[in-house]
Parts: sequence; C-alpha cells; structure tokens
Amino acid sequence: MPKIPLPIFHIPDFESDRLDSSHFYYSGLKNHLAKHQFIQKPHKHDFYIIVVFTQGKGSHTIDFKSFTVEPGSVFFLSPGQVHSWDLSAESDGHILFFSADFYTAIFSRKRLNDYSLFTSSLEFPRLEINGSEAYEILYIFDKAHQETQNPTWASMDLLRNFTDTLLIYFYRHKGKKTSFSHEEKLVYDQFEKFEILVDNYFKKHREASFYAEKMKLSMKQLNGLCKKAVGKTISQLILDRVVLEAKRLLTHADLNISQVAYELEFDDPSYFTRLFKKKTRVTPEQFRRQLESHSA
Repeated sequence: MPKIPLPIFHIPDFESDRLDSSHFYYSGLKNHLAKHQFIQKPHKHDFYIIVVFTQGKGSHTIDFKSFTVEPGSVFFLSPGQVHSWDLSAESDGHILFFSADFYTAIFSRKRLNDYSLFTSSLEFPRLEINGSEAYEILYIFDKAHQETQNPTWASMDLLRNFTDTLLIYFYRHKGKKTSFSHEEKLVYDQFEKFEILVDNYFKKHREASFYAEKMKLSMKQLNGLCKKAVGKTISQLILDRVVLEAKRLLTHADLNISQVAYELEFDDPSYFTRLFKKKTRVTPEQFRRQLESHSA
C-alpha cells in the first residue's frame, strides 16, 4: 500500500543560512509567525519546540487538546506531535527549536528525559511564568537571540548551554506547581521511562509483556506503576498511543482507513477498526466524518 505521510517540518525549512540550521533555530515569535505562514495549518515537526508568549492571546491545539494562550504561557512540544494555533495579530514572544542531536552533543539524553517537560501523560504541555522567574527566562532567550544574530567562536556550545539553562528554569518552575513526595517522584520517573518506550515501540509492539521486559519489571509491577501514576493499565496506555497516532493520520493525512491501519502496522484493517471503536466509541470512518462536518 502506498503511504502518504503527514506533513513533517524540519529545522532547515525555517532557516537555512545561519549557524547549524539543521539542529537549532531561534526567533522572536512575531517575526516567526509573519515569515512562515505555512505553520498556521496543523503539522508535525521532527524536533523539540519551546514557545513563550509575552503578549497576545488565542488558542494552541496540540494533539486534539486546545489550550488558552495569554502572556506568560509556555508550551513544550516533542518530535511527532501535531499542533496548530489561532493567535491574535499582536502575539509575540520567543520560539526555539532544537534537535536531540544538538542537545546530546554536550548533555545526555537521560538529562533531557529527566526534565519531563516534553513527554508525559502526567502534565499538560503548558506552564505559566511570571514575576522574577519570567525575567530570568526571558533574559536567557535574549542571550540566545544575540548569539544567533552575531555568531562567533563556540556559539553553538553557548546555545546548547542556554537551552539547558532554560530547561532547568522550566523544570524548577514546574516543580513548584507539582510538588511530589520522594515516593511519588520515583513512581513518576519510572512511568516516564515507560512512556518513552511506548512512544518508540507502539507500532511494532502492542503486547504489555514487551514493555515489562524492557523495564525489567514483572507485569504486576508495571501494571501497578501505571495505575498508581495515571490510573490506567499497561494495555490501556498502549491503546491510547495507537489511537492518538490514528487520530493524527485520520485528521491530517490523505490516507484511506486501510492505509492508516497499515501505517500503524496492523495486518488486518478490520481489527484496527474494532480497536479504534473500542477506545473512541466511533469507527475511523465516523471519526473522519465528524471532523469534516465540524470544519464544513
């Protein structure tokens, strides 16, 4: 079956003539919005995104959830997420892209995962900053802006450090909003490792035992972990991830139902349809028709 992929943008699509454009991008948000009109429509990226709003209002839709935008709103997007926004004309702020390779040239992938800002069912991908914390964060963005405008020796290393410093500030701020006990923190740290595994393997492996083995836990232990973290079983969480990707494809890709099933590595499209309906209470065809009726 031919596969028609969902639109995926890469960092060089936004800027290709400054610094290492395949791995890092920074812009003032107003300039970014004016320069890249194509980002108004839903799309994916293959990199991490941090967006901070300093003025304006509107809505930001990330994987079928809509969030209010206002001054002080911060959003974190991981590779593969689908998003779009509807913003007022005066909207401004800062937007920063970076690839995993860019970050891991100095820092570990574990460090990036441990910040738990980009991939987690435990949190919304949004923070609010204000006061002195906002001042410190905006200062780092201003330093990143200066470095991208006038790159010189070791600019990329400085930008990596600025990126990590921003993540530290955001993680610290998030910690104030969500204070966990030591035991809860251990549970959530393990759960986030499970989430990363599911995100990496959900197409090929939908059996719970695969993830228990990868986590070096028994099925009972992993199920207990998932229930304690978010109140769902391993199988429910794997199905959630499959259905999320199916919704992305049904909404934004020009694929028929069988092609969506094959894209998700189902051998039997009818089995995919049954699973989708079990989760959403509608068939893939009905889900797509509902979308079309809302947009008409």
